[in-house]
Amino acid sequence: MTDTKSKEIVANPSKEFAHPSEVVTTPDLSAKEKAAALEEWELDARLMQVATEEGMAATEDAAPNKLVDVKKAQTALGIDTLKKKDDSGGPNKTGM
Repeated sequence: MTDTKSKEIVANPSKEFAHPSEVVTTPDLSAKEKAAALEEWELDARLMQVATEEGMAATEDAAPNKLVDVKKAQTALGIDTLKKKDDSGGPNKTGM
């Protein structure tokens, strides 16, 4: 796999994979790339939750939110999903 293709997958994993667990099992990405892809997928899922909470209805063709599945995939990779992100900012709705 080319470096460009790997970067595309990491930037938008839901375009390449139907389910977060597929990120865990793909041989095409390194462990670091898998972690980055799942982190991106988590951010997308959290932003979707915020939009839903604020009354922005999803379109019929929108993918279902997979935050729980992303967290399970991160756990399967051994990623500490409870670790704190950068503490330089205040709390926000995404929980990140």
